[in-house]
Amino acid sequence: MENDGKPLAPGEESAPVPAVILDELPGILDLSLRSLAIADADQALARQPLREALLAWLTKSASSATQKAYARDIALFMRFAGIETNQLNRLTQIRPFTVAAWRDHLRDRGLAATTIGRKITVLRSLFTYLQVHGEVANNPAHPHLVATPPVPRDGKTVGLSPEECRWMLDAPDSETHFGIRDRAMFAVLAYTGCRVGELCRLRVGDIKMTLGHKIVEIRGKGGKERRVPLNREASKRLDAWLQSSKLGERPEAALFPPARSARGQGKDGFQSSRQLSPRSVQLLVARYVRALGLDSAVTVHSFRVTALTTARERGCDLVDIQTFAGHSDPKTTLSYIRNRDRLDKSPAYVLTYGNPEITTAT
Repeated sequence: MENDGKPLAPGEESAPVPAVILDELPGILDLSLRSLAIADADQALARQPLREALLAWLTKSASSATQKAYARDIALFMRFAGIETNQLNRLTQIRPFTVAAWRDHLRDRGLAATTIGRKITVLRSLFTYLQVHGEVANNPAHPHLVATPPVPRDGKTVGLSPEECRWMLDAPDSETHFGIRDRAMFAVLAYTGCRVGELCRLRVGDIKMTLGHKIVEIRGKGGKERRVPLNREASKRLDAWLQSSKLGERPEAALFPPARSARGQGKDGFQSSRQLSPRSVQLLVARYVRALGLDSAVTVHSFRVTALTTARERGCDLVDIQTFAGHSDPKTTLSYIRNRDRLDKSPAYVLTYGNPEITTAT
């Protein structure tokens, strides 16, 4: 589940969001802070053990983004299965063929195999929890009963070559406030491999010195934190940005805030109390991609793919790359690494069948 409130929706960045994703959540899955805070005290809840188990499962994660993503997936399944908010007991009647039908429905709606797999995994997690809670006897989404779509070893996000990455790093104008910010932002993306959501959550105070290293403290998925050293170029660009924006003495300020006005392009200052949204960063990257004439499939996530691929090509151990990326599973890390060098060594380039200049008349 590599996506972090990831661009538009988990696993979906620049493509239009399928209609199935835009459905409203049923009221039962309202995840407002107030509803969560009073859940344990709600006397009606005690008389609805299935609802209690559902809310307990949703709030098991400490990440509000994960809670909301899981709630959305379960709400979409309930809607597909025709389960109303006052019919939660019908979840205990779900059979594997219904789960398989939902999988096929999502496929027919054009969702990627990785996204479908994530949604089925979320459903599987819920039913496992309900099993432990004693609400259902079997898990209708168990992998022995419902298979998820096969996912290619390489992900679909387009990576950049080292030369293309350099073009992106140098594209912003170093003489403008906007450009200085964007140069620093691209350097953080390219040299830390962070997710766009992680980038947007960074504060000025997350840039620190420790044991002689300048590092950035990144808050990842599930509230996990990791420290990533900043190389010389990234450090220099961040220093230039903090000096230009006058944010260096404000540790609580957003590291990459939006400008006060789009027309001012940063000349009239930045909104230090606000963060750039992931969507804003996506659109910003897309503008530079168009200006450079790069593949239109390149997105902000391409920086992460490029960082992990380049690190592996230059001899970094997979375990170190996994830690660097903040992945729980090394299989996820492997899915990010593109095999650029292997294409040059493909058997396709050594295959010959006779003299290609000689053709046989028919």
